[in-house]
Amino acid sequence: MRSSMVAARFKPIEQCATEGRSQQTVAADLDGTLLLSRSAFPYYLLIALEVGSLLRALALLVSVPFVYLTYISVSESLAVRTFVYITVAGLRVRDIDAVARSVLPRFYAGDVQPEGWRVFGSFGRRYIITASPRVMVEPFARAFLGADKVIGTELEEDRSGRATGFLAKPGVLIDEHKMQAVVREFDDALPDVGMGGRESDFDFMSVCKVWLNLFIFG
Repeated sequence: MRSSMVAARFKPIEQCATEGRSQQTVAADLDGTLLLSRSAFPYYLLIALEVGSLLRALALLVSVPFVYLTYISVSESLAVRTFVYITVAGLRVRDIDAVARSVLPRFYAGDVQPEGWRVFGSFGRRYIITASPRVMVEPFARAFLGADKVIGTELEEDRSGRATGFLAKPGVLIDEHKMQAVVREFDDALPDVGMGGRESDFDFMSVCKVWLNLFIFG
């Protein structure tokens, strides 16, 4: 009910013109907005396999039913934290970054949402606000989507440069945390357009001047 009522306030992305946007700023979600896939699971799996091991990747696969139930019955934040812990705990962050630069971009590039890119690519200043770990997303977002900045979930590191599996504050960047991140970044000069595709994007979209929803919830 809430999603239907709130989504009705947002314009469908198909109604967004791309002319005259070169001096404007856009803030967009990634999964389900700039990417066709609404889940970041395939990218976690690639990190688990390429940086970790086959055993770690299998553990991640086995966790999927539990994480899905957690997502629909408990919280999106706990589901994301579970994927992050299994995927990165104990791995060197520099190794995650290396795979994010060398392997993930070609998979992300094949998953780009054409309508989302049509609009996002027309803006002069482009920001991505995502629940995915920033270290996984940033190389692709900057090189292929022309993002000026990626604001994402931050991994916690120990003194040796390994990911603990936990997250730096404020945790998973969804709901009010996404909105607060946007307000901190932009202060009074809020983005001209906010783009999202799920209920957890509504908070950050609502502080932008124009709200574009990639999906209309019925």
